[in-house]
Amino acid sequence: MMAIYGHESHDHIGCLLDTAGVGGDGEEFENGPMGGSGGPDGFGVVWAKTESGGGAGTPDPGCIVLPDITEWKKVVRFPDVSKFDWKALADSQLARADRNTQVIDYRCYNGPFLRLVDLMGMVEGLMAFFEEPEACEELLTAITDYRISTLEYIKKYFDPDIVTIFDDFAHERGLFIPPDTYKELIAPQHKRWSDAVRSYGMIPDMHVCGKAESVVPSFIDEGFEAWQIVQPENDVVGLQKEVGDRLAFFGCWDLQAKWIKPGTSPTDDELRAKVREAVDLYGPGGNLALMCVINNPAVDTIPAIITMNQEVIRYGTGYYCR
Repeated sequence: MMAIYGHESHDHIGCLLDTAGVGGDGEEFENGPMGGSGGPDGFGVVWAKTESGGGAGTPDPGCIVLPDITEWKKVVRFPDVSKFDWKALADSQLARADRNTQVIDYRCYNGPFLRLVDLMGMVEGLMAFFEEPEACEELLTAITDYRISTLEYIKKYFDPDIVTIFDDFAHERGLFIPPDTYKELIAPQHKRWSDAVRSYGMIPDMHVCGKAESVVPSFIDEGFEAWQIVQPENDVVGLQKEVGDRLAFFGCWDLQAKWIKPGTSPTDDELRAKVREAVDLYGPGGNLALMCVINNPAVDTIPAIITMNQEVIRYGTGYYCR
């Protein structure tokens, strides 16, 4: 996996089991109690559990912390991350990881774009990018400064190989904001973040779901070594040809399992066949790790994930030596 992230010669296709994800919803100051299942985070944003989102937490639309972005300096209060029990979280999460066989990936939810819309609500947040770009830039800078301040604790208590910023600025059909707006307001903050991650000797990874292909090449200039979760709504093969030797691709899997026919449930053989199909489609592009997870009511999730990732290991080991 380190060779994949480093764009070095390697012999296999990576998979989800090669990584140990830490941080994430354990950061209660970012996601509220119990990873967003209910209650306020350190900013005062109230989180609620979603049925449509597979149980993931999302800001309660009835709770708007920042109605007017021009008032952000008066309204927004950043969490004091020095008071968070980093050691307890690290002891709990690292106990489930194996540094000998897995890369440690610290996941930072709510990057600058997401935190802005968390505070304002999606509609008002998106409007702010068009109506008040200068105020947006100020708030995005402050959010990034705050998020950078957590790296000291992440390094000290977790010492991860990878640090992934989650900043979902795209949906299934494109970006939430125009590419030029992204490059003007969001990309500079991502660059500052990546530089800070590198300064601590860790590798920066960019997480954005959805169809982000219009700005993926800029991830390289922003300093990221990898992009997850590379959904097939994107022209993955085309992007691999364009940037594949400079950017690792982690994902490349139909998370919704749209190939499953309504009213049917896939067999293990069908799951394994889909894995081999993905390996053969995206493997030639190199720098690839498949993220075989699934969110479909027709599938018994945990056994399916185990079956799929075991097939990545079976079929993907030695793939580049054949």
